[in-house]
Amino acid sequence: MKILLLTIWSFLLVSMAQASNPDSTVVKPLDSLGKGMESLLIDYDSLCSDDFLLPKAHQYGLHPGEINRPELLLIFENWRATPYRYGGRTAKGIDCSGFVNVLLGEVYDVQIPGGSATIYTKVQRIPKEELQEGDLVFFNIRKGRISHVGMYLSNDKFVHATVHGGVMISDLNEAYYKRYFAGAGRF
Repeated sequence: MKILLLTIWSFLLVSMAQASNPDSTVVKPLDSLGKGMESLLIDYDSLCSDDFLLPKAHQYGLHPGEINRPELLLIFENWRATPYRYGGRTAKGIDCSGFVNVLLGEVYDVQIPGGSATIYTKVQRIPKEELQEGDLVFFNIRKGRISHVGMYLSNDKFVHATVHGGVMISDLNEAYYKRYFAGAGRF
């Protein structure tokens, strides 16, 4: 049922965006992914089934038992490899804070406007050891300030929009992310 509602909400957002600007999209169009609308008309129990969850968890190195919101993986699949574009929030390009807000809005019905540094000031800080699915992870990549944000999934994996790879899943234990990790927060 949640996915049906998510699909309807996404359709409405696209319709409103295209009414005001026919060349823009708010969410990645399903047709551009080679999937028909019927592919998203699945119920929440189907997402939680071993047929969807186990292969995806295995593919991305996640712990299936720690996945409470499998729709995060479905949304990731729809945005996967979308190129990075500073200030972007469309299928043509999206930045890290824009992508985090897509996830927050579509899965948790929450919006935290602003860039990664602003988002960092609006969340409750938590220790890295207490990270749970849906928590936000922050990085000091540019000049010692918060300049990147992603959403934690499980097993030290997080989803984010990167300059060089677009929307992807990475590991907090990779040397690069370990070096620049600045903290974690919960909304």
